[in-house]
Amino acid sequence: MSVQVTPVRDAEELRALHGEILAPSFPPDELESAEDMVAGLQAGDLVALVASSDDEAVALAVGAWDAASAVLLLSYLAVGAGGRGRGVGGTLLDAALSAWRSGLDPLVVIAEIEDPAVHTGSPEHGDPAARERFYLRRGARRLPIDYVQPSLAPGLARIPGMLLLGLAVRPSLVADDGTWVLPTAPLRDFLVGYYTRSEGGPPHDSQAQAMLAPLEAPTLRVLP
Repeated sequence: MSVQVTPVRDAEELRALHGEILAPSFPPDELESAEDMVAGLQAGDLVALVASSDDEAVALAVGAWDAASAVLLLSYLAVGAGGRGRGVGGTLLDAALSAWRSGLDPLVVIAEIEDPAVHTGSPEHGDPAARERFYLRRGARRLPIDYVQPSLAPGLARIPGMLLLGLAVRPSLVADDGTWVLPTAPLRDFLVGYYTRSEGGPPHDSQAQAMLAPLEAPTLRVLP
């Protein structure tokens, strides 16, 4: 399958892709609204790439970029029905990581996915175990954090039982034995900011504090 990957810069294009690719792929509580995404795109806090074949969009990657912490979250990677099982997801992920690392130089690129030990998935929204295998085959590493996705909008629930994966780091953070040695302050700042933007205030409750507890040490060691 021949695929062309291009940046998404137009608000109307992003709205259309949200409806065509993202909405069918994620449960409502895990999906930001199209208007919130458009606001992020216009503010420079959201980056997106679309994979197309024969001029038809088949997959979308969306990243949330925080310049202050230099942390980038791959918020969404979804392949439409016409592109599944044909290597499109891997092609798009590789292209996104390459473009974002060269263009933004993030300290670390992370992703949030359902923990297959907790979530069973569905025919509509995919298999969490297969999704984790997809990322692990490409070098992703589990961060030792009991991650809880924040409520993305009023009326939506937090999602416990999630995994936070590290997809890529700056070479300077890789030890001689291959261990990633991540400074925790940027990660903590990013997560607190994510919660603050999503929920309207910083996370002070016990659930969020338990999630952030591993980030109280100066560094976080992430093994291969």
